[in-house]
Amino acid sequence: MDMHSSPPWHWIPASLPSFPRAASCVYGTQRVQHCIPTRRMGMRVISAVGRAVHALETKARTARPTPNSSVMNESQYDNLIGKIYDAAVMPELWPVFLEQLSEVFGSRGTVIYLMDFASRSPTCRSDEISFIQSARTDPETIVSYERYYSKVNVWLENSKDLPEGELVTTDRLFPVRELVRTEWYNDWLKPQGYFHAMIGHLLKQDTLAVRLSIFRSKQQPFSADETAVFARLVPHLRRSCMIHKNFSEVKRVLATDTGLLNRLPVGLVLFDKGGQAVFVNQMAENLVRCSDGFYLNAAGRCLAGNANETRALRRLIGNAAELGQGNAMSLHRNHSNRPLSAIVVSLQNQPVPFIGSGPSVALFIYDPDRPLDLDGSLLTQCYDLSPAEARLATALLRGQTPSDYAQTRAISNNTVKTQLKQVLAKTGTHRQSELIQLLTTGFGMLAAPTQAAVIKD
Repeated sequence: MDMHSSPPWHWIPASLPSFPRAASCVYGTQRVQHCIPTRRMGMRVISAVGRAVHALETKARTARPTPNSSVMNESQYDNLIGKIYDAAVMPELWPVFLEQLSEVFGSRGTVIYLMDFASRSPTCRSDEISFIQSARTDPETIVSYERYYSKVNVWLENSKDLPEGELVTTDRLFPVRELVRTEWYNDWLKPQGYFHAMIGHLLKQDTLAVRLSIFRSKQQPFSADETAVFARLVPHLRRSCMIHKNFSEVKRVLATDTGLLNRLPVGLVLFDKGGQAVFVNQMAENLVRCSDGFYLNAAGRCLAGNANETRALRRLIGNAAELGQGNAMSLHRNHSNRPLSAIVVSLQNQPVPFIGSGPSVALFIYDPDRPLDLDGSLLTQCYDLSPAEARLATALLRGQTPSDYAQTRAISNNTVKTQLKQVLAKTGTHRQSELIQLLTTGFGMLAAPTQAAVIKD
């Protein structure tokens, strides 16, 4: 399957990716190969973030001061503002922005990093915080700063109280004539050709600060004009980091929600008001790939094994969306005598003008040929079952009969009967069917199918 042939309900993987730029600062969707689709409600949140970013960028451009021509022209200023807000939702653009910023200010090295002033411990490389980036720096130099030279940085002490959104040049932090006699200068700054720096605190919380540092040579002190222009960029950088932080939190929440729905022991498909699938959990995805009894076409609309059942299922979904009516039906299959059970539930979501709506209908699909497998240690912890009793309970959940289990374990039927009596007594159930119902409803989300899906090309 190539990226362009993916069905439209293959939208976003469990952890949401960056979104490509569709227009100046309007962010669209992207089809991703081999992904788990997620919900349009998440897309609404992401679209709202994109609109907020676009509004901030527009405000920054229309209300901007005229940049000093000795530092940058209006076109450069516009490009920088655009890159700042682009990077908020497209983290891969932070290095691009830092390189452009370095070019404008003639920097020999530019770094955004996290500083813990309590321990004097910096974080200059991070897979989790994507705005932790650098430009025109040697990776080994960054590592040496993290491991040792942050401890001897003479600029840190006097800059730790710098407020959020403010900047300072290092000639105000430590006397230049004394700097040249320090280990910090001779062993770390000087080998890189650094002497002057301009530092801004983009975010600050307690003893933690996100710092942007621009380094220049001894022959390049920062002018008042350059400091003034940089001061006007810092608030936008601060907002961009905040947007990125909030955007990342939304992505983590959506990924968590998706992960929970993928733990369901039944297939789940969420449909919008028009009957198009907007989310398919892992179990339903497996059923679709099996191509037996339930499908989704290229438009994300449901199909059953025959035309009559397709019409009936679509009618149930339509009634749930329009009238709030829930219902159920069987979906017959070619490769099994046991049909799928389909339960349609209305979610009662109403569309909001200009915003859209969340999923309107949930379709639960149960496959009786996919028994569940449960970790017996959970039953031991909850019901004080012995290991042998827990093994029996999980075997019954997988669909084995007591006699089959006895034969598999090479034990007598009487032993199995004794163990089953103990299991029923400890779980407060009276029959094997009650036990299975208890395990399915109580532990179903923690169980996994024992039979892998057959994937057809």
